[in-house]
Amino acid sequence: MSEGRSLERRKADTIAALNRQRDLWLATADTNGKPHLIAVSAWWDGNHVIIATTAASRSARNLDSTGIARLALGSPDDVIVIDASVANRITVRDADAQLGTGFAAAVGWDPRDIDGDWVFFRLAPARIQAYRGYDELEGRDVMQVGRWLA
Repeated sequence: MSEGRSLERRKADTIAALNRQRDLWLATADTNGKPHLIAVSAWWDGNHVIIATTAASRSARNLDSTGIARLALGSPDDVIVIDASVANRITVRDADAQLGTGFAAAVGWDPRDIDGDWVFFRLAPARIQAYRGYDELEGRDVMQVGRWLA
């Protein structure tokens, strides 16, 4: 096995991936534990992952009821997994211009232009894991309790 990346390199690679990635996987569950997984457009604003979905969607209902999510991006040999909680929820029509414009610029579409009851969820990372294969399984946490480790 080769030596894995340093913690500092994994953090930098994680931030770079979050800044360039427009779509990721969002896993939620209802209060009975029934899981739901869906691909969503997302914007990393430097502190939070922001997603947009319809207020009646299963993802929104699960986030409203449990307040937690797991997000994933990358490929099986270059994984980033984020455990997050809902920092806030705001309807798209009530969002300030900075949020709406930032999201649209990052993901390439604007929920403000779509009919329906859309909402933004600002998700606060609590734990982020980043690893490339078995070489980096040990020490894969780059964030714990909402704080970067490097």
